[in-house]
Amino acid sequence: MDNSSQSRKWFEFAQDDLSWSKASFKDGFLKGACFAAQQAAEKALKAYIISQGKNIKKIHDIRALLEECLKTDESFEELREECSTLNSYYAPTRYPDIGEFMDFNEKNAKEAYSFAENILSFIEKKLSVK
Repeated sequence: MDNSSQSRKWFEFAQDDLSWSKASFKDGFLKGACFAAQQAAEKALKAYIISQGKNIKKIHDIRALLEECLKTDESFEELREECSTLNSYYAPTRYPDIGEFMDFNEKNAKEAYSFAENILSFIEKKLSVK
């Protein structure tokens, strides 16, 4: 599979995860909404990295993925706050012994979805330029 096809496939999965986040929020699964938003952002960043002809690392650290994107496009800097916030939702949403001190509320879930939506929109524009 060429880079363009692979990148598109990763971005499609990111879009699915964004939909998953929205559905989870609507159904009251706030941790799930936050986790799916993190996953959407992670996969969108990986889609961009692949589109640049680079190999992706098998990591879940959105901040590290952002740094990789910044190597080829400094405009990704505007996503730093969103990536930092979403990065904090990977493990605590999945494991009770890590997330026990984190409060997942409606505000967190709305913000997570909004941040992921912004990241996907930003990256979609970058991918359509190619």
